[in-house]
Amino acid sequence: MVLDARLLGPLTVSDGEATIDVPSGRQRALLAALLLNAGRPLSVDHLIEVLWDAEPPANARAALRTYMMRLRRTLGPRLGARIQTRPQGYLIVADENEVDVLRFQRHYATARAAANEQDWPTVIDQLRRALDLWRGEPLAEVPSPVLRERELQHLEQLHLRARELYFDAQLAVGRHEDVVLDLQRAVEAFPMREQSWAQLIIALYRSRRKADALLAFQTVRAELVRELGVEPGPDLQRLHQAVLNDDEHLLGSPAAGGAAPGGPGAALPPPPLPPAVVPRQLPPAHQHFTGRVDGLQTLDAALSRAQHPEQNAAPVVVIVGISGIGKTALALHWAHRVADRFPDGQLFINLHGFDTADRPLPPEVAIQCLLTAFGMPDERIPAGLAAQSALLRSTLAGKRVLLILDNAGNEEQVSPLLPGEPGCLTIVTSRNQLRGLLVSAGAQLVSLPPLTVEETVEVMQKRIGARRLAAEPEHLDRLVALCERIPLAAGILASTALAHPTLSIAELIGLFEEMPSPLDRFETGDTATSVRTLLTGSYRHLTPDGQRLLRRLALHHGGRIGHAAAAQLADLSVPATRRACTDLVRNHLLDIALPGQYTMHDLIRSFALETVQREESRSECREATARVLNYYLRTLHRAAELLVPERRLSALAPPPAKLHQGPVRDDGDGGAWYEANRGAITAAIRHATGDGFPDYCWRLAERAAPFLERLGRWHTWHQIADCALEGALRLGDPLAEATARLELGGAGDALRLDDAETLGELLRALDLFTEVGSLSGQATAHHRLALFHGRRDHATEFRHHCERAHRLHEVDDNADGVAAALNSLGWFSVRFDDFDTATTACQEAIAIYARTGNRPGEADSWDSLAWAYQRKGDLAAADACYQRVLPLDEALDRIGHRYHIATTQRRYGDLRCALGDQSGALDYWRRAQRTFDELNHPDREIVRQRILASTCR
Repeated sequence: MVLDARLLGPLTVSDGEATIDVPSGRQRALLAALLLNAGRPLSVDHLIEVLWDAEPPANARAALRTYMMRLRRTLGPRLGARIQTRPQGYLIVADENEVDVLRFQRHYATARAAANEQDWPTVIDQLRRALDLWRGEPLAEVPSPVLRERELQHLEQLHLRARELYFDAQLAVGRHEDVVLDLQRAVEAFPMREQSWAQLIIALYRSRRKADALLAFQTVRAELVRELGVEPGPDLQRLHQAVLNDDEHLLGSPAAGGAAPGGPGAALPPPPLPPAVVPRQLPPAHQHFTGRVDGLQTLDAALSRAQHPEQNAAPVVVIVGISGIGKTALALHWAHRVADRFPDGQLFINLHGFDTADRPLPPEVAIQCLLTAFGMPDERIPAGLAAQSALLRSTLAGKRVLLILDNAGNEEQVSPLLPGEPGCLTIVTSRNQLRGLLVSAGAQLVSLPPLTVEETVEVMQKRIGARRLAAEPEHLDRLVALCERIPLAAGILASTALAHPTLSIAELIGLFEEMPSPLDRFETGDTATSVRTLLTGSYRHLTPDGQRLLRRLALHHGGRIGHAAAAQLADLSVPATRRACTDLVRNHLLDIALPGQYTMHDLIRSFALETVQREESRSECREATARVLNYYLRTLHRAAELLVPERRLSALAPPPAKLHQGPVRDDGDGGAWYEANRGAITAAIRHATGDGFPDYCWRLAERAAPFLERLGRWHTWHQIADCALEGALRLGDPLAEATARLELGGAGDALRLDDAETLGELLRALDLFTEVGSLSGQATAHHRLALFHGRRDHATEFRHHCERAHRLHEVDDNADGVAAALNSLGWFSVRFDDFDTATTACQEAIAIYARTGNRPGEADSWDSLAWAYQRKGDLAAADACYQRVLPLDEALDRIGHRYHIATTQRRYGDLRCALGDQSGALDYWRRAQRTFDELNHPDREIVRQRILASTCR
């Protein structure tokens, strides 16, 4: 069967006879990913990222299999069979004639080869075929931000290059008049492309329109100055001068081959050399420099300011980032590119601000080195830093000099070295943010993050070789993960690959993964390139509190940490911890995730773990871990008490005197605090037993479970309950085991796992609570059993357990517990068509909750009463109840009640639909879908189907 797949515009796929409709957005995303890599297997992890970005559901692999099955069914038996399962993942069988992207790339490659031979008719023919394939924006209607981010820019750049080569070929064969109009449209669409402007200027000049050619240069110059603050590049400026001088090179000669493939401006004569007697100190640029577009643009803008005499100060750019991130590489790459703009010299000096072997270079010594570079005799250099700094400014006055101050430790090293007048430009690189320079010198900051995945792959291809990597594409993602997207680490890994040319990529990965520490993987033995040595230099630069906090952060398992938790780890006051965090952020050893929340790079975490194990005793580490676990437990206890007052939580010992508890004054604070610390609490539960704290494990899980249940994060709920059971069994504590089994059964019920196992967990929990004499535990277990049987329409068992829960809560004097049992009785009586019991029970629950001030319970009970009336057919009464629920829901949004709110909105949308209010129904369904989407919850598919079939009768 013929396949005709088109991605260069709206995604379409045809079997040769008819176009196949692929209505599902996720199916289109999967199909596009497979077609872009036709014939190559894509890993399961890669496809999960395409579908769900950074937040896949817990059952992502199973969901992917379902979507793949549906995609095959949509494509039909023959085309669907082209999607094949491989050990590495999935691939689609298709050749280059069946996918327009592959055809485009084939035509473009053929054209490039013909251009190298100056076979311009072939170039024109192939590029016409390629450009005719373009029907609009690629991947249109493919709802995958990851896929578009990875592929769209590359495809659009390829399209632009093809158009520019096409115009080169047309100019080469003398069709300059034919392409003027097309070139004018091209520069209107992409006004920053200097190559297109150069082609237009040449076409106009050859068409005897010199005035228009000069006007085109003035237009692009004004555009670049206005939008970017930069002058046109040297090639375009030389072209302008050639037009002014009527340079004969501009006329070209079709018979002689015309312009070179590199662009029509390549045939112009080179610019004159600058004077030779100037300092030229730039070290070689990095051969395999990649990316950093934002940083290059900032430097270009600074260059424009430096060359405007009306500026009253010399621009300063500070490039900052963690060790090995490529600060010096960016500075040198850009410096070599613009060296001709600084005819009076380019200076480079390493200030050794963070070196472990060398002391930081004093500013007096740095000034002497700079003055010597200009031929200043030692005897003319005065004593004293102030006089030396003044002499340096005098020496640089009136000159156009580029000054790179590499590896600066602090502002004091840099300030005396700065030029005083415009014309010069200074680039400073540092692991410290050097905030003082931002204020005193008006410096611009370039903060370098890790490379993107695509940039990391490009680095690997340049270093290792594209062919070697292409032989094992399934290992590319793992290679990127190994080097953490840090340029230095990527370079070390690539060097290892080059040193072992016979190793496969899989064997190379195995060689690295065998090493005990990520830092060992990037240990070169050279202090200039060893990641461990570079981080040691940064660590020594910290304050004592900063050093202590960095070490202790290795003991924290969560991805993010706040000030209060960090204070417990470091055993510091909260104000001192804030200062220590600032110190770490300033030295790029910690990143700000959110206000008051911090994250740490994995390589830095590995260094911190080595350091804490080397410098602190086991007892110190254990005490620090206990303090932070206690902080999470105490604050979570308060938050859970406010969220589920009907649940009598296990008792805690009195808190330590120095404990900093989180700001939980009401249920809103509790919900917000839990959401901010959810990842850290989940990680603490998963690791507590392994770290030797099983008692914290089950107690944290008991208090985190209500939040996870209400948020709809049921897989996480089940996972932490499983961890809690492991810790409880290790303790041999029946109360702990009962609590863990209760949560395991509750989560299993919500997830609809194996009924026998779920029921067994709940019954075992009931037995254990009975054994230890816990009335509240027995009541809660009976309530869970009631929910279990109610969801399975076991009316007799449901009523038995619901009555037992009600009675035990009464004996335990737990009014909220009584109300919760009544609400459940009301809700499930609707399923059994016992509407009188349902409405009576819900009304009693509402009255109790109103007396106790339990807002979440009151909202749930109004919701249950609304559902009872809705199922009974009394739509007006149901609508009145929903009007009581919805305002409460708005107030509950902060406390972790979002899943329940979304289910209410979904049902109210159903009611509006039943009332014939299609607009209202859609509004509430869409609100519910937004929440389900944010929670990555499977109920979103139910709502999506309602929206798609939004015809209310």
